[in-house]
Amino acid sequence: MNLSKAPAIRSEIKVVTMLRGLASSFVFLFHLINVSNGYVGNEMMRSIAFYGQFGVQFFFVISGFVITYSMINSGFRTKNYFTFLKKRVVRIEPPYLLVLILTVIFIWIRVKSGLGHGDLPMPGWKQIVLHIGYLIPFSSYDWLSIVFWTLAIEFQFYLFFPLIFVIFVRREIFRWITSACLVVFFFLSHSRAHFFYWSPVFLLGINLALYKKNKIGSTELWIIFGLLNIFIFYKLGITIGIFSIIPFLLILFEPGLKISILNFLGRISYSLYLLHTLVAFAIINLGIRYETHGLQKIFFIILAVSLTLFSSYLLYFYVEKPCQKWASAIRYKS
Repeated sequence: MNLSKAPAIRSEIKVVTMLRGLASSFVFLFHLINVSNGYVGNEMMRSIAFYGQFGVQFFFVISGFVITYSMINSGFRTKNYFTFLKKRVVRIEPPYLLVLILTVIFIWIRVKSGLGHGDLPMPGWKQIVLHIGYLIPFSSYDWLSIVFWTLAIEFQFYLFFPLIFVIFVRREIFRWITSACLVVFFFLSHSRAHFFYWSPVFLLGINLALYKKNKIGSTELWIIFGLLNIFIFYKLGITIGIFSIIPFLLILFEPGLKISILNFLGRISYSLYLLHTLVAFAIINLGIRYETHGLQKIFFIILAVSLTLFSSYLLYFYVEKPCQKWASAIRYKS
């Protein structure tokens, strides 16, 4: 691949779908094996699955890339800010709100029935309402699901980036000044619940999209790539640095991979991400309660994986996919 010139402009980067599938699978396996009340006790499996949590960094790089790429494709202007937010809300909010409702119902059933393993208090109305606006990080409450925290990061990104998008793309000096400011905020931020804490990871995807759309050259791309990774490795550590570099390089070089299962998981990745802890943990809790020997444990694990994938597909097909179409039908006014 000749990196002195970006490839021809296209509307889709196919490897991104597979990366989404890979990322959602990583996170799913991490939660299933490492965050299931010790149900899976094999230390080798737990050691390997431990790295699945870093699939979140895959998602952050992908989001920076996809949002920027699509904004350029659609001709976004600053005056389209609220239309952009409308598109994002229509795209992501209905599946999220449905899973939030299901989560509250599940907690209520557990509290009232005494089923399950471990204590789980019934949430109040204020805690539930704060979930709707992704405001939990700015309160004293906890998320009702351990996966919701990343959605708040993404939404903060949606609120911030469109405000600077046009001048960021068009003006090199402003791009560097803004990037420098984000790095300063990155080092000042101490909360992983805020966008600025992860801003260099998003910037990797953002600048990669600019290169793919012929907005910056390869020299600028590699300079910013090197600088951002220095900052990421220094503050966030080697592992997060590596898991940020991998999706960057795979999207950049676009290996001709065609893995059907990853394409499928990529299409349902958002639904899978939202649902996997709710469904899988419910099954695992039943396993903890009723399983008496090893074969039953294997059965409950297979059941947890199968029902999670099945329910995720249903959520994708009946809720997420229609929302994708509705969001795509919303056009920016010229």
